[in-house]
Amino acid sequence: MLPLAFSQSPSRSYERLGYRIQQAVASPHVQKRQFIELTPAPDESTADWARILSDLEQTTGVRIEHLESGVIRIGWREFSEI
Repeated sequence: MLPLAFSQSPSRSYERLGYRIQQAVASPHVQKRQFIELTPAPDESTADWARILSDLEQTTGVRIEHLESGVIRIGWREFSEI
């Protein structure tokens, strides 16, 4: 697989963060347990983290938890069809 050619511009950092979360969710063992745990990297924007978590919280069935260790748990076990 070819590496993605993201620029280092701040306007792309949200997209890189979204791709990071998407890759974590796509893992087969994650699909079974239905949650991921991520720690924000030092080079990731706190504003982008706040924005993407806000976007995810508005999604039906998605649950966000901020653990004391700084880890962010994103779960979707509570999915419901409407």
